[in-house]
Amino acid sequence: MKSNEPSRTAIMVARQRAAHQLLDHGAIFSDPYAVRILGEHEQDVSQAFKNHPVAGVGRLFTAARSRIAEDALSKSVARGVPQVVILGAGLDTFALRNPHAARITIFEVDHPATQAWKRRLLADAELPLPPWLTFVPVDFEQDDLQQKLGDAGFRRTAEAFFTWLGVVPYLTKKAIDDTLAYIASIPNSEVVFDYAEPPENWSEEWRAMAAARLAQLEKIGEQSVARLDPAAVATILHSLGFGAVENTSFQQIVSRFGHHIQGLPPGRAGLHIVHAKH
Repeated sequence: MKSNEPSRTAIMVARQRAAHQLLDHGAIFSDPYAVRILGEHEQDVSQAFKNHPVAGVGRLFTAARSRIAEDALSKSVARGVPQVVILGAGLDTFALRNPHAARITIFEVDHPATQAWKRRLLADAELPLPPWLTFVPVDFEQDDLQQKLGDAGFRRTAEAFFTWLGVVPYLTKKAIDDTLAYIASIPNSEVVFDYAEPPENWSEEWRAMAAARLAQLEKIGEQSVARLDPAAVATILHSLGFGAVENTSFQQIVSRFGHHIQGLPPGRAGLHIVHAKH
């Protein structure tokens, strides 16, 4: 992404979340603010995603990972975890929908340009910032996440739940390893993140779609660089001390949620959602 512009992928994900509310009636993941915060006409959003199989997959995966993350987050807060960190927040609206109110402090971490854009959209939509939310501007490839969070009031000695959705595929392996190592340093930490396998692991029908997606990303200057093997992901997490690792494959997502999305194309997409507990 360009340093002075919001992430194009953050815009894309926000549109997928909004389209899920409009076309699928939020069947997988209900977000009453998704359309409002985006600030785009409902008809334009619906038309862009309607009757488009690949767009349907995007809606499915975006909604499913948010559902899985927030279900796990709710269980974590119920057992007393006081801090939630949303890495690469984009236009995430959890802080606006927060059912836990003053029981938790929420830190939204994202690129400064993307956060400035979000603040503008929130103001335009007349959505005030809740008192439990703190913005933390961070460039994952350049900044020290530990220092930035600490400066913002994050307590490293207290338990924390991290969501890290739609970010890992766009980072270098070093940035991924460094971030996971930091999360692992927090006592009883949990994280939910998603990743993509190398294209050769995808089914033949999906390789062409993945190649087209990569070409599209290159055009907007947001290359997807990280491709991870499930066995390697498990090894990394266990080496960092994560004892419980739940890896949900795209096929499991389709089995659980796919009936909510019409016109899904056949084949195997190498996409995964991981929930890991330290």
